[in-house]
Order: sequence, then C-alpha cells, then structure tokens
Amino acid sequence: MFETKVKKFFAMLEEGVDVTLWQRNTSADIGQGGEEFAVKSSSMTLKLHRHGDLLVQTVLTFNSTGGYLSKALGRRRDKAAHEPLPLNDILEVKAGCIGYDHAELPTSSSKKGKSSKVKSENMQSSLFLTIKATPTPMASSRSYYLRVKSRATRNDLLNGLRGILADLQVREGVSISQIQTPAAAQHARRMPGSVHKNAGPNPFLAEGKRGDIMVPLAEVHDLINGERESYDKLLLTMLQGSSDLKEKEDELLSLRNKVHQTMAECAEKDKTQANDSKLIMQLSKKLETLLMENEDLRDNNDRLNQRLVQVECKLKENNISWC
Repeated sequence: MFETKVKKFFAMLEEGVDVTLWQRNTSADIGQGGEEFAVKSSSMTLKLHRHGDLLVQTVLTFNSTGGYLSKALGRRRDKAAHEPLPLNDILEVKAGCIGYDHAELPTSSSKKGKSSKVKSENMQSSLFLTIKATPTPMASSRSYYLRVKSRATRNDLLNGLRGILADLQVREGVSISQIQTPAAAQHARRMPGSVHKNAGPNPFLAEGKRGDIMVPLAEVHDLINGERESYDKLLLTMLQGSSDLKEKEDELLSLRNKVHQTMAECAEKDKTQANDSKLIMQLSKKLETLLMENEDLRDNNDRLNQRLVQVECKLKENNISWC
C-alpha cells in the first residue's frame, strides 16, 4: 500500500503541484549574522525532474505559474523561476512552518495590496510544509516553506517526499544487508536459470505424482532483499514520523501550559475586577451622598442669600424713614 502511494506520488509530482514558496536563508558568519528571504510568497509549480535513472540525478524544480488567462487557455509555462533543489541536498521534510511563525511570513512587493488576504491564508498552519536543505557557502541553513491548497495535499506531499528520500537512502545511499555474496549475486545475474539447466531429474519423484516446485535460490534471495529494502524504507519513514510525534507532543504540552497560565491570569483578573467593582460601588455610594449633601448646602445657601437680601431691604427702609 505504501509503495503504491509513493508510485502515485511520483506521477503526481512529475505533473506538478501548485504551491506558494518562501525561501529563508540564515547566515551565521561573524559580522553578517541574520536572515533573509530569497523568495517571498511566490506562486510556483513544484515538479520532480529526472536527469537520469538514479534518484541522485533528480531535482525539484520551481516553475513560475501563468496568469488566469494562461490557465484558462491551458497554457502552462515551464520557465524556471528559482534554482532547482537536488534531492540529495534535502536534509528533512516536516509538516508545518518550522523555525518561523507562519503568520509573520513576508509578502512580495506585488502583493502589498492583498496583504490582509495573504495573512489570513497564512494563519492556517496545516497548509504548510518545511523542507530543510544543506548549507551553502553563503547560507549556513536553508529552509523552504511551501503552502498548498488543502491539508490532504500537504499530507500527500509530506509522505511522498519522505518516501522518495527513504528510497534514495536505501537504494543509492545506505547499503542494506544482503543474504547472498556479491559473487553469488553476480553469478546469478550472469547465468539466469542455471539452476534449471544443471538440475537433473528428481530421483525422489515417483511417476504420475507431482512433486514440489523447485525455485532457484538466487530468486529467493532477490525477493528477500527486495522485502528488506521495503522494510528499510518504511523504517526510515517511521523514524521521521517519530520526530514529528515528539514535536507535536512538546507543542501540545507547551500549549497546555499556556492555557493554564492564561486561566490563572484570567482568574486573577476576575478577582481584581470583582474588587474594582466593589470599590466602584462604594465610591458611587459615597459620591451620591456627597451630591445630596452638596444639593442641601446649595439650598441652604440660597435661603441665606434670600434672608440677607430681605435684611438689607429692611435696613434701607429704616434709614429712609429716619431721614
């Protein structure tokens, strides 16, 4: 089942997969430390291009995609928009945006007006895939961030690339154990069917009875070696998946700690808010009391002013009559 999926992925990747690409280069040289994005939010078609029969001679190409009119007319451009990435330069393939916040990925100058839409698309971490490549003289580390259209496509791309890398390591990199010696294998390749030619009639086979079918030992060894290759490829793929499981568990634990910390902060804020509400109620009552007292004082002041006016009027009348 796994080999069938890998073969289907070979065909799919040779046809091309539409992705959005970011390339992040990090330099660790003294006086030149920092990072830069050689490619920013560029729509490209990821293809598997073979230069020979070996996987070592195979590269991943990034071709520029045509506009809407070209897609409507069925014209796809195969012009390389970025330097190809050889398979033997790939160190690992991981799900997600490893080493950088996917929501903070930069956009190209041509998409400044669509920055809000691009940021909303970048919020979905399940659409991202990270390819880490070998360092170069100019960059101590290279990371390729790919964003696809669906999570299923991301998973197929992840499993397919890991299967190809495992196939590369088993068949052309890591040598597996062989049952037969190289001389015996070479002899079997040079003289196919020699067992049938040298084998005479079976003396233990009675006439009229069908005996066991004789199978050449070299073919049995080849079959076992093929099964061992498949087992080694599955083992390498599972080893890469185990690191994903550990990272996701660590991320889950970190998120749980953040949730507990946030809940504690919310409880503290609720307690502070309750105390503030109680204090506000007390201040409101005090303010209401002060306003009522102020109103009473104003009424008393008005009455005193009226009384003073009446007294002044009486004094004026008394002075006039006395004169």
